[in-house]
Amino acid sequence: YEWTRISVIQEAEEVFVTTLDDLEKEAKKADVEIVNRQIFKDNPEAVVRNLKHQDARIIVGLFYAKTARKVLCEIYKNKMFGKKYVWFFIGWYEDDWFMDQEYLADEGIECTQEQMIEAAQGHFTTEALMWNQNRKEQTYSGRTVDQFEEALRESMAKEKKYKEMFNKNKTPEGFLEAPLAYDAVWAVALALNSSAAFLETQNQSLDSYNYDNKAVADIIQDQMEKVKFNGISGSVAFSEATGDRMAWTMIEQLIDTKYTVVGYYDQRTDNFTMKTDLTTGNELVHWPKDKIPQDRTIIKSDIKTVALTIYIPMVIVSVIGIILALILIVINNKFNYRRIIQHSH
Repeated sequence: YEWTRISVIQEAEEVFVTTLDDLEKEAKKADVEIVNRQIFKDNPEAVVRNLKHQDARIIVGLFYAKTARKVLCEIYKNKMFGKKYVWFFIGWYEDDWFMDQEYLADEGIECTQEQMIEAAQGHFTTEALMWNQNRKEQTYSGRTVDQFEEALRESMAKEKKYKEMFNKNKTPEGFLEAPLAYDAVWAVALALNSSAAFLETQNQSLDSYNYDNKAVADIIQDQMEKVKFNGISGSVAFSEATGDRMAWTMIEQLIDTKYTVVGYYDQRTDNFTMKTDLTTGNELVHWPKDKIPQDRTIIKSDIKTVALTIYIPMVIVSVIGIILALILIVINNKFNYRRIIQHSH
């Protein structure tokens, strides 16, 4: 969309500090400038107002869901939504995080449900695909996604507070990320298992490892980089350059009160794909009035001219007025001895 300037509003939490560091690196690679950074602890009122004063248009928000509701209310109060603004939020909030009346009441949000829905319209979310899309396929652990979810719900429902949340069709915090943790344990186990096998060929074992034994640590790291399997969260693999999990990122947009998947990003192949309408071939992304927002206020120099049909008559009238004025000056000077002229001064 040819955006080269973005702004960031961030909750003062360590996890978001590291996220912002990664965002800055990626933005620099793409020649995108982060022109405005706003960080807050509890109350986002002042920082949202600052964003508006500094003409922020494309804005990335980094905060937890509870804080996101406060920010969204301030977005409504400052009218920072609609055709001029694009907001990006974290994608692992619940689908109704912005309009759940229970949350709004318990947290003392000063905006109504209708106002929150209005302010949230059109925002985007990004998140790693945390659940394998093929729910019936058996994964490396021997379980399908459906079997894993059923077992997880049964285990968590043993606690009363979680059981009540499930009965209300709500998911406890961390539930959606459970496949990532589950597959992470499997990845560590597989890496250690292959490391143990390799060390045996060197007449060593994992028992000989300590924090000063760099040789064994390098072997474990090398084996971890080679880990590849089909897990509950999808295909599991790690970047050799950074050690980060390589996964698909899903981009969604809120249209009315429902999230619509509008694109995917594959980190392994660096491929960005936008979903399109099968009938028209157009992207599923919705822009108000079909116009993509600008990343700043565009200032253009424009010479204004007066139409000749107005200019010429005004020149004629002006010339006549000047001539009449000169005639009156001459008359005043020539007959200034007359009493009537003197009294007219």
